[in-house]
Amino acid sequence: MTTLETRLRATGADALLVTKRRARQDTGLLVGTALLLLVTLFLTLGVPRLLERTADEAVRQTIRAAGTDADLIGVPPPVIDLSEGPVDDAYAAADWLEREFGHATESTVVTVRSGHVVADSPAGLFGLELVHVATPGSPSPVRWVAGTAPSPAVPAEDEAADAEGEAADAEGEAADAEGEAVDEDGTAPDGASHHTVQVGLSTATAAVLGITLEDGPYTIDRRTESRFDQVVITGLYEPVDAQDQVWVGQPGLLGPITSPSTTKTALHTAAYVPFETVHDMVEVAGRGKVGGTARAAVRTEGISLGDVHALTSEVISFAARTGQLSSGLPQVVAAFDARMSAARAQASLIVAGVASTAALCLVLAASLLVARRRPFLVAERARGASIASILTRALLESVPVVIGVGVIATGAVLAWLYDQPGSALLAVAVGVVAALAPAVLAAREAAQAWTGRRVPADRRVRAAQRARRGVRRLVAEALVVLLAVAAVVSVRGRGLVPLASGEVDPLLAAAPVLLACAAALVVVRVSPAVVRAAGRWVTRSRGLAAPLAVARAHGAATAVVPLLTVTVAVALVVMSGTLVHTIRSGQHLAADQLVGAPVRLDGLLDTEVGGDLLGRLAADPGVTAVATGTQLTRRAFGEFTGVTATLLVVDAAELAEARRSMGLPVDDGLAMLGEPGPDGSVPALVSAALLERAAIEGTEVLMSGFSGTMTIDVRGTTDLTPDKGEPVDANVGARDQDDGLVVVDRELLADVTEQAPRVDRAWVSGPGAVAAVTATDVAPTATSGIVVTTRDGWWTAWSQGPLTSALTTMFIASVGVLAALSVLALVLVVVATARERGRTLSALRTLGLDARTARWATLGELAPLVLGGLVGGVVIGLGVPALVGDALGLTLLTAEPEGATVDLTWWPVVAAVVVLLLALVVAVAAEQAVRRRDRLGEVLRVGER
Repeated sequence: MTTLETRLRATGADALLVTKRRARQDTGLLVGTALLLLVTLFLTLGVPRLLERTADEAVRQTIRAAGTDADLIGVPPPVIDLSEGPVDDAYAAADWLEREFGHATESTVVTVRSGHVVADSPAGLFGLELVHVATPGSPSPVRWVAGTAPSPAVPAEDEAADAEGEAADAEGEAADAEGEAVDEDGTAPDGASHHTVQVGLSTATAAVLGITLEDGPYTIDRRTESRFDQVVITGLYEPVDAQDQVWVGQPGLLGPITSPSTTKTALHTAAYVPFETVHDMVEVAGRGKVGGTARAAVRTEGISLGDVHALTSEVISFAARTGQLSSGLPQVVAAFDARMSAARAQASLIVAGVASTAALCLVLAASLLVARRRPFLVAERARGASIASILTRALLESVPVVIGVGVIATGAVLAWLYDQPGSALLAVAVGVVAALAPAVLAAREAAQAWTGRRVPADRRVRAAQRARRGVRRLVAEALVVLLAVAAVVSVRGRGLVPLASGEVDPLLAAAPVLLACAAALVVVRVSPAVVRAAGRWVTRSRGLAAPLAVARAHGAATAVVPLLTVTVAVALVVMSGTLVHTIRSGQHLAADQLVGAPVRLDGLLDTEVGGDLLGRLAADPGVTAVATGTQLTRRAFGEFTGVTATLLVVDAAELAEARRSMGLPVDDGLAMLGEPGPDGSVPALVSAALLERAAIEGTEVLMSGFSGTMTIDVRGTTDLTPDKGEPVDANVGARDQDDGLVVVDRELLADVTEQAPRVDRAWVSGPGAVAAVTATDVAPTATSGIVVTTRDGWWTAWSQGPLTSALTTMFIASVGVLAALSVLALVLVVVATARERGRTLSALRTLGLDARTARWATLGELAPLVLGGLVGGVVIGLGVPALVGDALGLTLLTAEPEGATVDLTWWPVVAAVVVLLLALVVAVAAEQAVRRRDRLGEVLRVGER
């Protein structure tokens, strides 16, 4: 037999038999370890995939919330062949839009519309637009309830008649028509062309305008010097389905719309043009004044985030290649991806932390297993067993368990979340720890039983050896601290890193664990001095519990793995609570800043309807202030500075009152902007960043304002922020930003420019603001043009979205999981040291030590471990969000305009204290359960065990 064969046989002989026998003796501990590993693998594999499933629902909701901004718009190419009009171009665009993207979109809608004209009705003048909408291949979207359906002005059979005779007849009919027109009012000049288009009107619009068809079609004349055209309303219709995609963005086809005060008419609406008369519409309106498009909404049902990304890539590629496609879908998806990256970063932080804590608990469980087997390992080593053979037997026991548990966890996760991507990095790392920890600890225990090294007799040599070991330990600890600092600096420097589906950011995930390691090492260094100080204090105690606890606390205070486990668990509990509180408070602050009042109104407020609404709200006893205003962007600030500003024109005094009632900060001088400035200048508040960027000296600045240019008198700075769009705008991408904000008073600006700035927003404050707006019964946005946003409504819509709700649930659930792991860690520490503690307590029981004193001694022994872990964990838990907040993308989840700030609070620390107190109670109860079977008679007879 060769030497190699001999070594292999010596290493692996009877390994299976020994492993089987020992596993049978420690079945309970092995089963418990396997269950812990199973739960850990299930969480590390399942949570990222569950987040990706939530992302699918979140992206669907985001696309639906974006509305028409996410639609695909087919833009017809420039007309080269004049024989093809806008109608043919629109239907051609619909055809290739359906062909290229029909697999991912709803039915394509064709829209052909003309410009507005002023028409007369029994109720007065109104604005009219001719619109043709249709879904190619689908039935008519309207149902005719009065009159007749429109028909072409020239029947099709006449076009097929003899060319010369038909042309002569047409000329005669045209001459007769012109003659009749001249005979009626005498205003049409000779030779004027005459065109007619038949259209339909909605019943809701007809009722408001007083148009009936009882006496026949209603005719609207359009006369110019060279044309005499007629729009003939032949029928009234109702929509077959008012929720159909064909009506999206076409409110005028369903009812009248209030016009701005700057127009000649109080109302404007649209007439429906069926396909049969759409060419007549082109002739009446003029080819150059008719435009056609094809629009297709993204089909959100059943779509996944991967499908959305694939569709977005197709849209970008097609638009760049042809120039005939326009869509805001890429911007919407880009904004969502940014939020999703923040969600993945925060989720990876929690999952990695839980996995690290569970891995440390697995190490503690392995140390307990090795402690129970220590006599056997020492005996094997004494009989000549090699370290390799001990390591082999331990691996034969742990590896099959890890593989079996891994297969079960992976199968369960894939059966549940088979269609979601994920990463196995953390699961593999935990599995490796679970497989190697028992083997490595067993080999270490056996190696320490007999090292073969001789101890020097010279005390100076022994002291030098201890010094060298101390230096090596100090270098290792310093290296851990440096790694923690480097990880934090790197994470802070790079910020938020976009992650693919299911991926984990290793550097971000490692930063809290490395910081916890550094904190644990500091506690290990400090604890002996604290314990010695406590020892000097307890020497004056009469009881036995305090001196006994202090005597045994020296060993517990320097146990690195238990202390590290408690520190990581406490840090993650505090960090999870801090992040939840920061996100919640940030969302409340964002609601205050973006809405600016209990209720905000946006839209056509300078109409008769809007003015009446504002008057009723101002008179309501529950309303303390109504501030109106508007926002003008891209205004030149200063001469030849190249700096642009957003001009916010508001009722300054009312806005100050509205913000004050909300508890929001009010800029100094905001309420005084209504006082005139010197030499006709306009007092203004300017953002500090704008003044610094413009580098203007003095207080008088020339800038483009509401009408032309104006001189502003800078009275101070403002902390207000310009709106990026609608109040609920966090689902879309950020728009182009100016360099700062300028706030002026609306009434004073109107006096200076002699023109009244329009009103398109209003802030309503007061305890009864929401009730007042509800009682006024604001008309729907489609007809009134007014969007009502409440502060609480915005917060509810944003905070209860799928992504934010999933993260909040994950943070809260992680607190429960970490609490359980903390309890388990202390129980494992107590049980692992039960044998050594039992010898001491058993000896003391023979001297009269009672059970109560024994419990206090156990609590005192665990106190340094618990207090050290609590202090280190709280510091790390509060510090990590502040240190790596930029890498977590908190602003993308809070929607705060000026960026999120970590908000520290007390309840996560209280939660950590409660968790550790619970863990102490359970640990002491476990200690009692282990010691309950001890018999004093056996202790007296046998002595130390």
